[in-house]
Amino acid sequence: MNGLMMDVPLSLTSLLKRTKENYPEKEIVSYLANNTAHRYKNKDFYKRTLRLMSVLRKLGIKEGDRVATFAWNSFRHYELYFAIPCSGAVLHTLNIRLFPEQLEYIVNHAEDKVIFIDHSLAKLLAPLASKFPKVQNFILMDDGVPAGVELPNTLDYETLLAEANDDFSLFDIPENQAAGLCYTSGTTGDPKGVLYSHRSFFLHSMGICFADSLALTERDRALPVVPMFHANAWGIPYGAAMTGSSLIFPGPNMGGPALAEILEKEKVTLAAGVPTIWKLLYQHLKSKKHDLSKLNRMVIGGSAVPRSMIESFQKEFNIPILHAWGMTELSPVGTVSRLTSEMEEWDLDKQITWRAKQGMNVPCVEVKILDDEEKELP
Repeated sequence: MNGLMMDVPLSLTSLLKRTKENYPEKEIVSYLANNTAHRYKNKDFYKRTLRLMSVLRKLGIKEGDRVATFAWNSFRHYELYFAIPCSGAVLHTLNIRLFPEQLEYIVNHAEDKVIFIDHSLAKLLAPLASKFPKVQNFILMDDGVPAGVELPNTLDYETLLAEANDDFSLFDIPENQAAGLCYTSGTTGDPKGVLYSHRSFFLHSMGICFADSLALTERDRALPVVPMFHANAWGIPYGAAMTGSSLIFPGPNMGGPALAEILEKEKVTLAAGVPTIWKLLYQHLKSKKHDLSKLNRMVIGGSAVPRSMIESFQKEFNIPILHAWGMTELSPVGTVSRLTSEMEEWDLDKQITWRAKQGMNVPCVEVKILDDEEKELP
């Protein structure tokens, strides 16, 4: 016997609608390649995303087609995060730091139809353009600096949006339909593609928004420094759409001084990135004081966080670090190290020792530990 509750697909379309219906005035801030700040609100993001979906249809993008991005974290990349999968296509985020031969293999293996490229990154992809036989168009996105190179069959992002209409009709998408594609190079041989469904993105968003996980809420101003081409920026863009968090995108501005300025000016409450990024921030904060009193948690993953980093940020700047672990294949967050209620009675040094561990699995992720003989351990 089946239940009688509504059977609604767990798709990104519902998250896109939510940004307009529940949080239309929430701010999205992007620091571009020329260090200028672009600001608009969810209601603007929603309208432009519908226009972008119309653009994709006009370009001949059909259900299941792969559409690639080669871009920094920005409002345009965020629009692509929703427009591509919500139109039935597959978002393929290209890692800008891969070797040319890896990029050539990935684009051709995925059979990308279109690639959206930031001006400031065009010179990295231009030498490879002739080696992508399936790519029909390169869409250039002006992030404040000249592209400086020519690509074949180029179109301009803003021109396309200006010529489009915003009456694209959203439709239900089966939750198990492919939504995103991300290749991992952390493997033997050629990079391997991980194909995400709408359902996996939706459930992952729920998982990171739980209070004992990353705890994204409507009150947050979240700064995903982790790239949107790296394991979906740890799901933070989708989590922000689900809960109404404001989003701050740093673009290529990821040095210690630039991040400190952004964190202070934008009153960021949650920031996420790899240890190398926060080491640069720490070194800068040692030499120049900034008001980071709003920053109540920094999520660090990608590689193990040294205990000394957790201790230094906590004791010197009163910034708690959430140590997280995950994999591209997990959408990607798998575990988050948070103190339980019993641990709150421990002294600070003992707490920091625990927080240096990877923590417990987030909801919807199962964990099993085996020894060398494949016997299960507690």
